[in-house]
Amino acid sequence: MKPSWKMRRRIIIATLLFCAGEIVYLTIWGQDTDLAATIANGVLILAGSVIGSYVFGAVWDDRNVMAMRKSDKSDPYDDDTPPRDFAG
Repeated sequence: MKPSWKMRRRIIIATLLFCAGEIVYLTIWGQDTDLAATIANGVLILAGSVIGSYVFGAVWDDRNVMAMRKSDKSDPYDDDTPPRDFAG
């Protein structure tokens, strides 16, 4: 059983809040060192990766749901074939 989108959103929001907190900390109280700059770059890359993965995952999931609905032939009016007396 895969986790629901509600749980996924909680994890994503928590990760983005962590990234924002880390950047605020490094900006306000952090020392101007190479280590702090590397951590800031890593945190920004993490935030960008999380956002990109979330968007990609949502699109992928929506596409799969739409494909499942399209393959469901329970709707007789959802057929793409023209009627027998169609003259087009």
